[in-house]
Amino acid sequence: MKQLESQRHGDCKSSIREFDSHSRLHSSFTRRGFGEAKKFARSSPKKWLTHRKFELVISNFLNIDVEILLNNYTNKVALKFEYKKQVFNTLLVGTLSELTEVDVFKIVEKRIQEVDNILTLERLCEFILDCKNGCGANLATRKKSIGHLKDYCKRHGISLSDTSKVFLQTDDQGRTLPEAWQALYNLPHKLRQVRALFSKRNLSLFKRQGWDTSHFGNFVSFVAESSVSQPFSTDDAEVEKIIKFFQDNKEKHPVFYDIYLLAFGAGLRKSEIYQVDAGNFTTFNGQHFLLLPFATKRSKLKGTNHIEKVGISAQLFNHFRGREGKVICGGDRLHKRFTKFLRDELGLDDPKPTHRLRKILGARLATTAGIFHASKTLRNSVAVCEKYYSDLTSHKNELEV
Repeated sequence: MKQLESQRHGDCKSSIREFDSHSRLHSSFTRRGFGEAKKFARSSPKKWLTHRKFELVISNFLNIDVEILLNNYTNKVALKFEYKKQVFNTLLVGTLSELTEVDVFKIVEKRIQEVDNILTLERLCEFILDCKNGCGANLATRKKSIGHLKDYCKRHGISLSDTSKVFLQTDDQGRTLPEAWQALYNLPHKLRQVRALFSKRNLSLFKRQGWDTSHFGNFVSFVAESSVSQPFSTDDAEVEKIIKFFQDNKEKHPVFYDIYLLAFGAGLRKSEIYQVDAGNFTTFNGQHFLLLPFATKRSKLKGTNHIEKVGISAQLFNHFRGREGKVICGGDRLHKRFTKFLRDELGLDDPKPTHRLRKILGARLATTAGIFHASKTLRNSVAVCEKYYSDLTSHKNELEV
């Protein structure tokens, strides 16, 4: 069969007949993926027929002879090619009519890069997401960080098919990639999560793969800006107003009163309030605690299964004692009603009024018991509590002037 020389990927339209349709330029092949064929090369020669042979131009220095194989019984499609004295048989997911030259190029190029251990950004992202060792964070956090990295690359015109060497580039002002991203887009929270992908733990995992970790040096040495947060502020008048309001409405709105107690009395977040079970309330050495045997913000960030516990007052403990099952039966819809209730009825003007109740508890504890106790109850670090509540700690300046 006459060999048809294909044009270099991206240069112009292919001369292969199957690739001539403009409507097939965006096929489902690369979206749906491909898998290695298992022992199909050992099958009877009559089962797999050579549909086309052609030369694929990978680069100026590398051409690969590729065969498109068609299963005579199932119409499945496979690619066969040789590289560095190894024969590769790749079974495709899709039909012959869907196959494009772009698909073939990407599949062959990716396989060659794996053989040569060339690290592309796409391969790096896949490794971090699939890493069984966790790459230092749980899957949800890794997905978010990878999403931010892809977003930055898209903004900056970087293709995921580029190698990791692209991270070494600088702009005309001499700025590294992370420095340029920080100056251009001003998204420090995203940049910190991208920087976390290149932690010491992850670098050691990359080295085990035989990858050149020097390509990540600009991210390793980069220190992202911290978001400027204002210290939290409240006063006795606001605290008294909230307490009186809910005391007056606890009979009329008992469910809202329960939510208020968990936020204002235990410092729970929205994601935690609706997971509390009656069996989570416990007593130890005469003091009352609320156990949180589910994924919390802190346990997700730390990637641990540690059960957090919160010290609570006797008033809160006695209020929920004797119940069974979930303390509050509801979720997002109930929380939206509660948020509207806080704004409309209480007049709590805050972007996150429920979270403000939690913050007020932190401020009250910082004033009466100190930063450490506020940190323990809110389950934040002491450094975070100092940033927000240090202005409200008790003082000893009662001197006459």
